[in-house]
Amino acid sequence: MHTLKATSSSSLSLPSGSYIYSICPASPGSFATISSDDSLRLLDASSLKLLNVAKTHKGVTCLREYGSAAGTGQQLLATSGRDGKVRLWDARGSGSPALEMETAKNAAVLSLACNAETNSVVAGTELVSSLATVAIWDIRSPKQVRQQYVESHNDDVTELQYHPTRNNILLSGSTDGLVNVYDTTIIDEDDTLRQVINHGSIHHAGFLSEQAIYALSHDEVFSIYPATDPEDERSEPPSPLQFGDLRQPLSCEYVVQILGGSQGSYLAAGNTTEQRLDLVPLVARPTWRFDQSDIWRLPGAHGEEIVRSVYLDEQSRTVFTCGEDGFVRAWKPAEESGEGDEEKESNAQTPSSKPSSGTKEKKKKQKEKERFKPY
Repeated sequence: MHTLKATSSSSLSLPSGSYIYSICPASPGSFATISSDDSLRLLDASSLKLLNVAKTHKGVTCLREYGSAAGTGQQLLATSGRDGKVRLWDARGSGSPALEMETAKNAAVLSLACNAETNSVVAGTELVSSLATVAIWDIRSPKQVRQQYVESHNDDVTELQYHPTRNNILLSGSTDGLVNVYDTTIIDEDDTLRQVINHGSIHHAGFLSEQAIYALSHDEVFSIYPATDPEDERSEPPSPLQFGDLRQPLSCEYVVQILGGSQGSYLAAGNTTEQRLDLVPLVARPTWRFDQSDIWRLPGAHGEEIVRSVYLDEQSRTVFTCGEDGFVRAWKPAEESGEGDEEKESNAQTPSSKPSSGTKEKKKKQKEKERFKPY
């Protein structure tokens, strides 16, 4: 087992009682967060200094890196909200969005995906009037949806992801239990479906590789499915690898997400009772498995609060985490951080400190209730 040491932390000058939903890379040397005060914040990655703050949505839900806008070199970030809007922001910092898209009937957006190479932004909506929609825009024509799927899910769409190498292949997951894979070059919705997986209420799903799809349910049940070819004439598709409920085998209380990088995939698993977060390698050979002999542990994590999002910055060899304690934390391998160094903090007390009032206890209970809702 390896250990990561917390080298710095920041409360981002958030209002008291706030917590941070998500974290993602922005422009070089910086990253972005969204939080429960409906703000988008940009931070310097080396110092955690706050660079910019912007109000996003009424009920912000998602944050994604869009990438470089075609022909401009401009780095963009995408956000979405329960107000039914998707907005793109200049990652260098701006108080107003660069452009805006809107769902039909202002349906709340619960999931988001971006593909700069095809100028595409995709939103997955909450179920409204018996419809849960996957809507695709071309950002060059943001006022009009380029394509949408309204019959493929019958409950909230909680996950969206593009294939790692094929820009026309899109994956969606829903609380209806289904993971769908589409070929977006096909217009007819019935014909666009390449694969349908029935897993259980989807918390996260995506591509582990070009040929492997993972699905994680809201009750932490995890499986890996082979990506199938719709023209394959075999009567029975290949069997999935079923890991079951991950909480006992990984000694965790909840799963945050799957992290991908040049060194492979990791599953981020949290334990608030023991106040730790583990990054568990998910290796493909000889068959997909969790390598628990090579875990990276973040001792202390975010104290008794849940970690909401993890970002691995490979260039600086730093792991950034954010959580329901309202902190962002930076972590480095213990041998690089200097064992004697004290963690640098700003704008708040240590996140591991216990609640000091009944109000804090009530907020924590409310957060725990919200943990298993799609977000």
